[in-house]
Amino acid sequence: MNSKTTVLVIALGVVFAVSSCSGLHSGGCTTNCGGNATLSITISDTPPTNTNVVSFSLPIIGITLTPSSGSQVSVFSSNPSTDFELTRLQTDTNLVVAKVTVAKGTYTAVNVTVAAPSGTFINSSNSTVGQCVAGAVCGITGSAATITYTFPTSSPLVLNANANQWLNLDLNFNNSIVLQSQNLAIDVTQTGVMTASTTVATGVPSGNFAYLDDFTGQVSAISSSSITLKSTLRGTLIAAISSATPVYDPQNLCTGGGSLSCIAVGSVVSLQGLLSSNGVATATSLDVIDKSTAPVDEVEGLIYASSCGGTGSYGLVVSDSAITTSGSPFLSSNFGSGVCLTLSPSATFAIDFGILTGQPGLPTNNAGFSSAADIFNGQTVRVKVTNAAAGTSGVNATATELILRPARFTAVVGAVSGNAFTISSLPTYLALNFASNFTPQVNTYPNATILEGTASLNDLTNGQTVGISALFLDPTVAQYPFHAVKVRAF
Repeated sequence: MNSKTTVLVIALGVVFAVSSCSGLHSGGCTTNCGGNATLSITISDTPPTNTNVVSFSLPIIGITLTPSSGSQVSVFSSNPSTDFELTRLQTDTNLVVAKVTVAKGTYTAVNVTVAAPSGTFINSSNSTVGQCVAGAVCGITGSAATITYTFPTSSPLVLNANANQWLNLDLNFNNSIVLQSQNLAIDVTQTGVMTASTTVATGVPSGNFAYLDDFTGQVSAISSSSITLKSTLRGTLIAAISSATPVYDPQNLCTGGGSLSCIAVGSVVSLQGLLSSNGVATATSLDVIDKSTAPVDEVEGLIYASSCGGTGSYGLVVSDSAITTSGSPFLSSNFGSGVCLTLSPSATFAIDFGILTGQPGLPTNNAGFSSAADIFNGQTVRVKVTNAAAGTSGVNATATELILRPARFTAVVGAVSGNAFTISSLPTYLALNFASNFTPQVNTYPNATILEGTASLNDLTNGQTVGISALFLDPTVAQYPFHAVKVRAF
């Protein structure tokens, strides 16, 4: 598999006419019916329950639609495969392809062909799971297959002529994990692994199909109207920008504050965006992670307890990277790869507040993530690395700068009070950070936190499952250990 494949290329500024037949499900076209449809496809993931899977890579080779009559129609093809990391998609949505031309008509199924999927899980129990011993970080694999979702007979996918339309593929990787010959394995042909929908989620602004969440990469091109970001693992994203696009600078890297003038080719930026109903990716904000035009190699991932490099070392499961050093062993790292980090004596710490920047009540002076004492299992950290070398169980590297970024996990809502709510049923690797008599709280920010699937925080109910993207601070000192960037309700 190859996760470096370009994820999408969008022709910005090209607007396709939406006919009087627009709409995702309709009774069929009645006027202006001579042309094809254009289709955009996104991917998300149903929040898993009671799982300690921390990485799940789904390498997609192709996507086809099955028409009501005739041969399957290809809407996406990738050679080698394009990899999507599903654990982040329990809160995020990623773009697969935008504005592909498809023959108008009625389609009864969508088929996703994948190369061998793989995953990583932390056995936080006190017993062996499969052949993974207690406390170990273990891999799981599966076989190439085609996943098919058949639309209900009463509501097939109807693509209308001259209309921009959209389809979201919702995966449930939890349903694909099975026990085979006493080993955990992946079987994506299991029932309930994939569904598909054209229903826009509550909370997505009118005129848009979906949020496009937290795409981080090195800037390879920028103009007054567009920006191109490249991630070593996640591919390339091109999105529309304008002089009105907010630019956040939570680390005070830019002279005079965040602005487009602070971003240049080579800078590392995180983009929050929307997929418009015209099928165009548009940045709703940019977050400057590194303004240097020649930044140090960076890897991002989940922290877990490890003695891989002796005292003061940390394990990291890779979820993203931006690597420019020729010959770096990180160039061959994939989603779920292991890293053994040793902190430089002069390592610095920072919090990337992103779209939460400037909100009242946020911790100041990096409180909750200001030293090695604030590193905890389950945090997501972006790390500037040097001295990378292949090791026996991954890449060994020195961390010179650590930036706390949003962790993604699933939990169950308890009580909602004001802008905060309590949670339970955390993944074990997170729950171990809290005393058994402590109930963690998630703080939200009404002017910044994205709510999806619910109109307001007060609509959440006790026992409801939510996917949470949040900054996870030192739980021993923070009033709110979780500061939510996004809450996705189900």
